[in-house]
Amino acid sequence: MATNSAPADDTGRDAQVIADKSVPVAILLALVLSPVAYYYVGRTKLAVINLLTLNYLMLGIVAVPVHVYKIISDARNERGGGTEDW
Repeated sequence: MATNSAPADDTGRDAQVIADKSVPVAILLALVLSPVAYYYVGRTKLAVINLLTLNYLMLGIVAVPVHVYKIISDARNERGGGTEDW
């Protein structure tokens, strides 16, 4: 019986792809163009929401870099690599 994973669930190949992303590039994108940072880490729905809400009513300047870092570090931890390779 096949099970479907949740869209935000980073399992298998998706976690590997996200874990290979550069943390400094992701944070820089999050500071300059928040929707692009979400797209960079494979979160298209969050990118659209961020764009439509005008960067979470400008709270995204703080929230998005932290969230993007957490997405990448969680994917690396799931892969077993940690966050040592900034």
